[in-house]
Amino acid sequence: MSKLIVKNLKHIYSDGQNEVEVLRGVDATFEGGKMYAIVGESGSGKTTLISLIAALDKIQNGDIKLDGKSIRDIGETEFRLKFVSIVFQAFNLIRYMTARENVEVELDLAGHAAGRERAYELLKQVGISQTKADRLVQKLSGGEQQRVAIARAMAGDKPIVVADEPTGNLDENTEAKILALFKAMADDGKIVIIVTHSQKVARHAHAIVRRMRDGKLT
Repeated sequence: MSKLIVKNLKHIYSDGQNEVEVLRGVDATFEGGKMYAIVGESGSGKTTLISLIAALDKIQNGDIKLDGKSIRDIGETEFRLKFVSIVFQAFNLIRYMTARENVEVELDLAGHAAGRERAYELLKQVGISQTKADRLVQKLSGGEQQRVAIARAMAGDKPIVVADEPTGNLDENTEAKILALFKAMADDGKIVIIVTHSQKVARHAHAIVRRMRDGKLT
């Protein structure tokens, strides 16, 4: 199974006048087959950390390695395309496409045959009926769009799944079902990392819950 190692990660944001040290030497190891939860208050650095893990931001200081190879050597774009699926807090769906088409795009990138039927199947797993699967995503509720984003992540079948507040717009029953799906992805050998402010969500993690505080992971 894959292993992701974060070593002495530091990150500074600058507005041209002021600098803020968001990460101050973060070390962590994430292993395939486990679901991790990173909790912390707003501004603690947790979203910056997963943005770097997902290669959405460039590493300034320190390193992140997947199975011994640095993201820098793999290349950020290739890493995102081949190794990591992301569930964004803002969904980041293609708004002029249907729910099914959004999932199909990811299936096509993964080289999956029979994409349409597989897309319907994945959407059904997250509670989206075929009728709603054929609607434009902008016609769906926030909670439904969240579930489409999760189905899209499942479609990618990549070794790392990173999710930023993935159950924030869901009711309690749907939240439990979605967390079970994330656990199933981990059971399938994936590294699953969930960022959340909710201790209740964090308690679903297989592995140790890590807390971000003042740019450090404890």
